[in-house]
Order: sequence, then structure tokens, then C-alpha cells
Amino acid sequence: MKRLLTLTLTLTIGTLCLFFVTSVQAENMIWANDYRTITNVYPDSDFQFYLGGDTIDNSSSCPNRFVIRHSDPNYKVKVATILTAFSNGKKVKIKYDDDHTGCGTPVSMFKVEN
Repeated sequence: MKRLLTLTLTLTIGTLCLFFVTSVQAENMIWANDYRTITNVYPDSDFQFYLGGDTIDNSSSCPNRFVIRHSDPNYKVKVATILTAFSNGKKVKIKYDDDHTGCGTPVSMFKVEN
């Protein structure tokens, strides 16, 4: 009886672990096709900015609104770079989470146009 209970418990835990591992959504980070002008910047609990032009992330509920999370290890450097590019009229190309469906698509990296 004890062996049957242990086997049942092990199979149940294994099934639950398999379910949770397969249902976790990973980020799908991709590069945007082109460099874009930063149209608006504003701080909030995270740093958010808008890029001009056609919609980049069709999954997002807020077109062309992107965010650098405050928890990002390079938060200050990224924000300073975005603000410098914005103030100098430089364009940026972003690497973003294509699976994000909320407002403010997370950005993992970006390049500033020369």
C-alpha cells in the first residue's frame, strides 16, 4: 500500500511539473526591421518611450510604446542612452519581446544610428 501511494504521488508530481514546464512562455526577442525616431519619452515606474512610423509590435495593445524595466541591470545606462539619442535627434533600432501583449513592449537591447 505504501509503495502504491509513493508511486501515485511521484507520478502526480511528475505530471504537474511537466505541465508547468511546458506551459511557461519564453520571451521571443527579435530585432525591429529599421531605425526609428523616438517621438516621446517619459519616466514612470519604468522608463517608457514611443517610436514613430508603422506599428512595430503587432501583438502589443499600445502600438510603438516600449519600456525599459527598472529591474533591468543596465537600466541607468540604457535610459541615459535613449535620452541622449532623443535629445540629439538620433534614430534607434530595438530588440523587443514579440510575444508581449500588454501595453509597453519590453526592450532588451537597442542600437543608436550613427
